[in-house]
Amino acid sequence: MTQRKRQLSPALCCLGWVSAIVVVVGAPAILPQRSQIAPVIISDNAYIFLAADRFYAGDGLTTLLPHAPFQPWEWQQDWAFLTRWPVGYPLLLCAVRWVLGTETVQAAQALNVLCCGLALVGWFAWTKRAMPGGLCGVLLAGVAAGCSVSVSMLLDPSTDAVLVAALPFVLLTTSKAIRRLDKPAVDTASSRWAAAWLVSAGLGAGGLFWIRYASLFVPLGIGGYLLVEWLLLRRLQLRHLGAFGLAAAAPILALLLINHMFGLGRAQAQLNLGSTVGFHFTPDMLSQAWWNFTRFGFYDYHWYSRWVFALWPAAVVAVVVVIPPVRRRLRRFMANPAVGLSAFVVAALMVVLVGATTFFGDKFNYVALGRYYQPIKPLYFVLFAAPVLLVPLRVVRMGACVVLLVAGWWLVRQEWPLAYKRQLEADHRTTPYHRRAVYFEPHSTALYEWLKRHGDDRLLVFSNFHDEIALETWIPACPTPAGVSQMHDWVARVKRARCVASLRVLFVLDPDNHCRRYFLPPTEDLVQTFNLTNLADAPPSIAPYLYTPTCGQDSPGK
Repeated sequence: MTQRKRQLSPALCCLGWVSAIVVVVGAPAILPQRSQIAPVIISDNAYIFLAADRFYAGDGLTTLLPHAPFQPWEWQQDWAFLTRWPVGYPLLLCAVRWVLGTETVQAAQALNVLCCGLALVGWFAWTKRAMPGGLCGVLLAGVAAGCSVSVSMLLDPSTDAVLVAALPFVLLTTSKAIRRLDKPAVDTASSRWAAAWLVSAGLGAGGLFWIRYASLFVPLGIGGYLLVEWLLLRRLQLRHLGAFGLAAAAPILALLLINHMFGLGRAQAQLNLGSTVGFHFTPDMLSQAWWNFTRFGFYDYHWYSRWVFALWPAAVVAVVVVIPPVRRRLRRFMANPAVGLSAFVVAALMVVLVGATTFFGDKFNYVALGRYYQPIKPLYFVLFAAPVLLVPLRVVRMGACVVLLVAGWWLVRQEWPLAYKRQLEADHRTTPYHRRAVYFEPHSTALYEWLKRHGDDRLLVFSNFHDEIALETWIPACPTPAGVSQMHDWVARVKRARCVASLRVLFVLDPDNHCRRYFLPPTEDLVQTFNLTNLADAPPSIAPYLYTPTCGQDSPGK
């Protein structure tokens, strides 16, 4: 009978996982009017979706050369292999599109629904593994899982959803391997199974590098914890550590090799780290990283709510120091691999973001971007909320249950439904690509359709939103040149590359630079620099966006 139970256990466990995922994925899938909300696909995602479309059409994983803030841009070719962002997400979009038989936007929306469901199930399972038993542990795991996703993550396609969904399962796989070795006597079969699970975890951790380069923190964090297990706790053998390290390194090195073979420029530029290296460390980077990690939406309209989350870990440390029974329980709590792995993964992300900003801060302040912290939000509850449940006082546990119930109520009744309602009530004008219209409004559709009709190899488009134009029309538009001489240089290069004798130069400018105004010149400055005039025979509705230069024009725009 015991043997039969052991045989049924994996099957029942698998059935439970599948049932939970199906139920949780089904909830957002049937949200009323979800399909009527056009997703936001702009900036970085425009390049990624363009690469997915071109790959699906048989033109390779190619996209425009991106224009980054404060980075020099030179025309090299119309289409280039995608390296500034990993190729994994476009490949995933193409796979989902092929399976479902839909367009890329619909495939991305379906993938978002699946990833949000996986994230809720995975983070609940991971957080519960680190929690003390009882109702409070279940409530805390539920709140932690709920904080892993958001309405914007569900509706707006991006790599965030994939990373947030995959991370808990990588951690669960690693924890399973450690548990197989956490025995007084480990037999050969258990050791081999542990090595197999570590290889799976390594491939998963390293494979996330194909989704986002910043996910390098995942193999670094897990590898750091396994190194401590091998050096100090002696639960792992060197071959186990090597199995994880080699498996994690394989997909990372493979992608770097692919980028080197097909991409343009140096590895630093390919990894979207700019063109220079410096040292820009300041102490406020650490506080800024902590502030972003501890930022939650609970009662955020109160000035003190964010301070509560930011300073709460200090209160936890004070309680541990003051109450001896809690110290003893905390030592057992910290011995849980789930807690140790969580701490190392959080620390690894902080190191990666601070390090990238320190050495490549001329490109971007990575510490300040809140989306980078979304994958580790649930780990805050593992590290700094779960210890409260160790206090041996019933009144403390009852109070924790009340707080967690309020937090769950806030997510279910406030955070998610209000954000969803705002999305439903917003002005959802869409482009021909079936995404939210943001730029060149209110005539973006007419503009894109006009450009499609007039686009050919003899048309050279300059724009302050060249990525938007390319995604909608497949015209290889360029950013605006810095001056007339640079424009002449680019025109000459394009003519040689396209093998055409003359080009029609057209400036397509949104009067408002929107979020790019901090690094792009105002439209009126471009008009003066290039002596631009509105295209004479353009339709009146889109004429304010279309300009022709009086210099460098081989033939009049039409």
